[in-house]
Amino acid sequence: MVGRVIAVLALIAWVAACAASIAPMKPRPPIVLAPPAPANAPPAGAPGPSPATPVTPPATAQTETESPGPGQIPGTPSARSGTGRPVRRGQGEPEVRVALATEQRSTRLSASGAWNLYEQGGDRPLASARAGDVWTVESCGDLLCATNDRDERIPSVRGPLIVRPADDDGTDGTVLSYNGRRYRGELHLLPTGSTMLVVNRLPIESYLRGVVPLEIGTDRTTDEEAAVEAQAIAARSYTYTRLDDTRPYDLTATVMDQVYGGADAERPLSDASIEATRDLVLFYDGRVVNAPYHANSGGATAAQSEVWRAHDEPYLVSVSDRIPGSDHYYCEQSPKFRWTRSYDGATLTAVLDRYLRKYADVPSGGVGAVRAVQETGRTQSGRVAGLVFVTDRGRFGVRGNDVRFVLRTLGGDILPSTLFTIESETDGDGRIERLMLRGTGNGHGVGMDQWGAIARARAGQDYRTILLTYYPGTTIAPII
Repeated sequence: MVGRVIAVLALIAWVAACAASIAPMKPRPPIVLAPPAPANAPPAGAPGPSPATPVTPPATAQTETESPGPGQIPGTPSARSGTGRPVRRGQGEPEVRVALATEQRSTRLSASGAWNLYEQGGDRPLASARAGDVWTVESCGDLLCATNDRDERIPSVRGPLIVRPADDDGTDGTVLSYNGRRYRGELHLLPTGSTMLVVNRLPIESYLRGVVPLEIGTDRTTDEEAAVEAQAIAARSYTYTRLDDTRPYDLTATVMDQVYGGADAERPLSDASIEATRDLVLFYDGRVVNAPYHANSGGATAAQSEVWRAHDEPYLVSVSDRIPGSDHYYCEQSPKFRWTRSYDGATLTAVLDRYLRKYADVPSGGVGAVRAVQETGRTQSGRVAGLVFVTDRGRFGVRGNDVRFVLRTLGGDILPSTLFTIESETDGDGRIERLMLRGTGNGHGVGMDQWGAIARARAGQDYRTILLTYYPGTTIAPII
């Protein structure tokens, strides 16, 4: 117990040290929220597309965050709401810090124009480089060592090492390159023992250019533009609620927050949608709201408490995605609107042995053969509220969205959704020899349904109608 407390205190101290050492070179002004403009309730909705109308899927499903397991700190990113840092009106666009890698051993740096390497707090560059020059930075214990392609070196530094375009912040000019991928803004490299933390710091609107097309799909068309605009506003709102100077970075570049691909991900249509909705966010009761979203709800979105260990929010409730006057759903063009997954008895036991112990006290010898998989109930939107796995060695309960992270494939793919039915077959000894799950939807189900948004845009709905449908009771207004 004492060892665990010491470990936790050490972790807290490390995070505080990282946050202090990677503090921005220019102060980030606090945010004062603009008063939200009144908005009318969303219309009932235009007729949806015919079932035969093809819609290209979003590239990813955002925010696949599991709830804390036993002993973990509660409050996953998806379960938080409200702003982490105030921004004062009129002070300009704030910046976001995105963790590109948390355990990088070596990085190759370049740029499209002139660029410099700085030590934190230094006014004069440690090195200046031209377009195409390559510097390699490696972790050297507690230091960072840097060498260029001409075998020139800079003194080892404790970091962070700041990589910055020579002319400006790279928003409209020089773009930096990190391990072959291009990024706007600055890069901060911080040693963390035998590895380094790599953080991209850039204005929020520039960050969104690398997020929106990956989240809603890179090949959206002009008749789906309203969905891209809705995605931009949802992603911007989500970003503002993650700004937190007590941590070494605000967000990750993965589905644990929002998928971010830097300048390589940018597309003309999404760029135009971000610009058309510049500074617009979702408000509820005077605060910017956490705006989670997902690929496909399966016909009805979920309230927040159905999925995560979090209290309900008035704007994160179950919303039907049915097309008015029909038996069809806006989201039904998703390739995972209907899905099945099956396990034989041996595979089911192996999956539980590998993934269940994060959520239940599994004996050291494993779970044993599975005899039953029982539902604990259904949520308001029809999702499985939890499962109990009955085995030779006990009963093991898992709740809500955590079910998806337990019932993975052996390759690690999580279950598409918790909106499924269960069929099982047992052998002569009462042990499951086959488990079949038949489900609908893809993702946690909270907030905006991306497939639904795409279909609604094709049906003529604008971004306000889409957003106020999936986040009822909110208003849309500029934040700065």
